[in-house]
Amino acid sequence: MKTSQPTKENNSRKFNIYMQRKLAFTYLVVAAVLFALAIKTVMITRNNGEEYSRIALAQRGYSTETSVSRRGTITDRNYTMLAYSEEVYNLILDPSVILYTLRESEPSPNKNCTLDALVSCYGFSRADLEKVLAEKPDSAYVRYARRLSEAERDIFLEYQESYNSAKDESGKKLHSDKVTGVWFESEYKRVYPYKTLAATVLGFSGADASEGHWGLEEYYNNELTGLDGKSYSYLNNDGFLERSTVEPVNGHTIVSTIDFTLQRIVEEHIAAYKAENPCRDIGVLLMDPSNGEILAMATDKRYDPNQPMEMGLSYTAEELAAMDEDELGQARNAMWRNFTVNDTYVPGSVSKELTVALALEENKVTPDSLFECDGGENIMGTYVKCSGLHDTLTLREALMKSCNDALMNIAGRVSVMTFLRYQYEFGLGRKTGIDLPGEAAGILFSESSMTALDLATSSFGQGFTSSMVQMAAAYSALINGGYYYQPHMVRQILDENGGLVRNITPVLVRQIVTEDTSAFLREAAEATVSEGSGYTAMIPGYSIGGKTGTAQKYPLEDNKFVISFMAFSPAQDAKILIYVVVNEPYFEEPQDLETVSAHDAVVLEREIMESVLPYLGVKRDWSQVPDVQPAPAPAEDTQTQQD
Repeated sequence: MKTSQPTKENNSRKFNIYMQRKLAFTYLVVAAVLFALAIKTVMITRNNGEEYSRIALAQRGYSTETSVSRRGTITDRNYTMLAYSEEVYNLILDPSVILYTLRESEPSPNKNCTLDALVSCYGFSRADLEKVLAEKPDSAYVRYARRLSEAERDIFLEYQESYNSAKDESGKKLHSDKVTGVWFESEYKRVYPYKTLAATVLGFSGADASEGHWGLEEYYNNELTGLDGKSYSYLNNDGFLERSTVEPVNGHTIVSTIDFTLQRIVEEHIAAYKAENPCRDIGVLLMDPSNGEILAMATDKRYDPNQPMEMGLSYTAEELAAMDEDELGQARNAMWRNFTVNDTYVPGSVSKELTVALALEENKVTPDSLFECDGGENIMGTYVKCSGLHDTLTLREALMKSCNDALMNIAGRVSVMTFLRYQYEFGLGRKTGIDLPGEAAGILFSESSMTALDLATSSFGQGFTSSMVQMAAAYSALINGGYYYQPHMVRQILDENGGLVRNITPVLVRQIVTEDTSAFLREAAEATVSEGSGYTAMIPGYSIGGKTGTAQKYPLEDNKFVISFMAFSPAQDAKILIYVVVNEPYFEEPQDLETVSAHDAVVLEREIMESVLPYLGVKRDWSQVPDVQPAPAPAEDTQTQQD
């Protein structure tokens, strides 16, 4: 019996049947999977379609462009612009467009005419332009020039339009190439139109006018800074480009309390004084004592906020050449600092009226009290001298003649705790809250550290430190009926269209003394000018009250001084308070405690006041002119401690 052998034909038939079945199975599996995916897709679309559509759109061609906001303006109280932002333009090169056509393998015919345009319009170096294109041929953004004005931008745009649209007489385009691949982006630069005026009050802004440094620019940075706009471009479901724009919101306008004219008057007088009287620092404050508004605030330090790194206005070339990098940095900070707010000093006898005020309030003295001055007091083994031998004095005369002996006697009648409490109530030893950055607080004794000797010397302004703005605010309270107002620099905040965002009203913090005490101090201050140590401040036809101050700085052996003068007018209804401080005046000959006086500070105050009062509309009262000018007073209030 023979066994049949499979033939090649049978094997092939079996294999084909097997493959067909396997392929059929595979098709069924794939179909089932696709069917399942289709069902799942339908379910996803129905349940989460909107969310996934947003995600998908976000992953398509999508771009953003920023529209820079404009920093707000700073004005004086009469809306004179002191700082504003000006739109400028950066010139941008697009080498990928200048060098190539849309088919990047082909060089563009537009290169030469575009470079010709740039050289013709701006005088750029052609070699430098060629170098930039060679170094970054594929770049689409090269910032080549910054801060062109609108007129400078338009020079190129007009050239480009004229060249690209030029036609011959038959109307045929004159040029086969075109100026292209150059565009302009907008930004802002900060402009201070009056240059150095009020520089230490305003501060300055960064290169792109986006952030403030020092002064009002820094303190009100959030209000001055706007919100940049955005333009969003993306492809929609149908493949079309859509664009959404959020417009920029420009910064607010800051209306300061500064009066442009008063500020200019003060700065001109400071410059003239410093030219004749070398010293370390000069500070001048003009304040409205009825509400705490600062009308002018100036120092002898000068710089141009348009170029804040330049130091030639405050330092000589020789001084700058001698400085290393660290010293240059310190010198810049000193130039930018606002002495009236950022620094403290020993105030001297200007603070004597504070001591008298607290003693009157605590019923330790009366206007009729008498004091004996025998030239000084021996306290805790230290002899503290007075400026003279004044014999018997009334309380009014003690202030007029600035008698240290009488003030020590007055301070001895109150407790340390009471004295320190009133210092604190007058705003000493703590920040006033003025709306400027970097305010200094000053240093007072504590109840546990203050000795009888410290109390005695503090009574006439030695032994503690204060800032100019602290003393001006405290003195304003003494003469306005006793009301302490927080000193401030800004009156209003407006939107970019001039609409009111916020009024900044005067802040009455507390009443420190009564009207009776205030009235006595006004009268005594007026007598100090008309009859006493402040006689140099007299201006015919005006009633002026004031108080001199001369303090010795520590360490005492260095023989460095601070001279000052606080004045106000009219004496019984003050419209203006002026405070002048000269820190470390330079004397050609060595001076001692017996010869230094506040005379030069009084002269500077008087010269300023003579210009200020007519501007403020304060009328002269010729009945105020004395028949006889008093004799010069001696060096009145030097603060001395001698063993």
